[in-house]
Amino acid sequence: MTALRAAVSVVAASFVVGIASPAFADAPSSWNSGPSRSLLENIVFFGGSVGVLFVVITLFAMLTARNNFEPEPPEPGAAVESHGHH
Repeated sequence: MTALRAAVSVVAASFVVGIASPAFADAPSSWNSGPSRSLLENIVFFGGSVGVLFVVITLFAMLTARNNFEPEPPEPGAAVESHGHH
């Protein structure tokens, strides 16, 4: 059974690699390459979007955790005022 499984794996891997070969093709010559970005622009573009996402997730976590706050219980022996009955 392992020989059959190994043969099927090799055939499947060869099929996937064969299908992916057009990914290595060059872009058509009729396409304009457009202006290239500098390294700093790429860092700002990709790093900035990740940074903004990090800040948004952090703020959301802080806002949702705020509702779970429970104050510490009063110290033993501290005077506790009663507020009447409801």
